[in-house]
Amino acid sequence: MSAVVGALATASPASASISPGSYGVEDCDAQCVVLYFNTGYGGSHTVIHSDTPTGGEGIRDLAGYTFQSGGAGQGQSLKNNAASAKARVWGIDASVTVYFNSGYAGPCDKFHHTEYPSAWQLSNTYNENASVYFRNVPINQGCVNFG
Repeated sequence: MSAVVGALATASPASASISPGSYGVEDCDAQCVVLYFNTGYGGSHTVIHSDTPTGGEGIRDLAGYTFQSGGAGQGQSLKNNAASAKARVWGIDASVTVYFNSGYAGPCDKFHHTEYPSAWQLSNTYNENASVYFRNVPINQGCVNFG
């Protein structure tokens, strides 16, 4: 991931970051989730990173962020346009959750339990994704679980 320069935008000290490039989840050197424009990990994608090893951070509102790599959907808003996702999580209690609503609320899809959980097609947040949150503690949220 040395080709990735760094964060393009952050909302607060406890926010995750968006990184440019067309690399995959296997190249993340920290916890991350890759959101894809199309089902089946197709089209443009963008990587969202956890900036701290202890989690407890995210992006409260994906409005203003776009799909960055080449392919269908490049330049489109991340908010309410992701169809599939891959994640990298470290540790059995670590997870990344994609939420239907801004502010980490509403129905959700949770990625956890394996190092590289994935969703061929998002369930609760298919084309209705508004925020993303990283955790390193177990929590039961009633999400659809991937991993």
